Amino acid sequence: MNKQQTFLIIAFLTFTVSCFNSNNKQIIASVNEKDLLLSEVLKEMPKATEDSTFFIERYMNLWIRKQLMIYHSEINLSSDLLNYEAQIAEYRSSLLIYAYQQELINQNFDTSITSNEISDYYNQYREEFKLVKNIYMGRYIVVDKSAPKSKNLKKWYKSNKPDDIESLTDYCHQFAKEYYLSDSSWQYFSSINNKLPKFITERLKQGFRSFGHKMQGYLTNEAQIIGIESRTSSPVRIPRDKVTCEHEEIKRLFPCGEGAGYAGGIVSAAMDGERCMDRLAQLYPK
Repeated sequence: MNKQQTFLIIAFLTFTVSCFNSNNKQIIASVNEKDLLLSEVLKEMPKATEDSTFFIERYMNLWIRKQLMIYHSEINLSSDLLNYEAQIAEYRSSLLIYAYQQELINQNFDTSITSNEISDYYNQYREEFKLVKNIYMGRYIVVDKSAPKSKNLKKWYKSNKPDDIESLTDYCHQFAKEYYLSDSSWQYFSSINNKLPKFITERLKQGFRSFGHKMQGYLTNEAQIIGIESRTSSPVRIPRDKVTCEHEEIKRLFPCGEGAGYAGGIVSAAMDGERCMDRLAQLYPK
């Protein structure tokens, strides 16, 4: 199957998806003798889906791409690399054994542990609990700029109300390319760091290192970043004269505070603003 045939299949199925009927056993896509039934797609569709045609089309196209990737992998990889059957069987056996062991533990052992026991265990093995990778707790969503209801998305994203979270989940099922909404559990920061453009991650690293030289202890393996905004000075500094604090080219402009890159918090921003006011009064007394 060449690229032209692949494109024709996807284009044809994308066109015909809007014509599906109520027969849940209907085959809506076929790739290399593998069929995708309408009933399978409907099982994955959220109840509150507003545009069912869009959801089915997107689900079907993703399924087709996946099947085509599997097909091309099978015909292009060597026979040695395709010998996964033994590994799959071994993995299945391991899962069954693990599930059985957990069931035995739940039936025969007292699994209740007090807070004091947890605290004692932690204090005894404190060194083993030190993190070697950065972690974060939060949400992320990746959508196209053309995705609908962007204003509602921003509102739901910031909300913790059950109705808004449900609306956000349904929205992500329909329109998000990628998303993670379990903001009550810790995740490795690399899971979101790898999704950011390289120029952003590199500048973040440089900013942390630079500020670590200015504030002892700021950059450490024991640090915790609780949010994207870390309350440090702006990474971009507006130039000003070191003595007069006035802009080097624009008269009567005195860049100051966090936004201009001359402070790292409320107190330092206030002190820098006071210093600029003093210089302004000296240069322009009237």
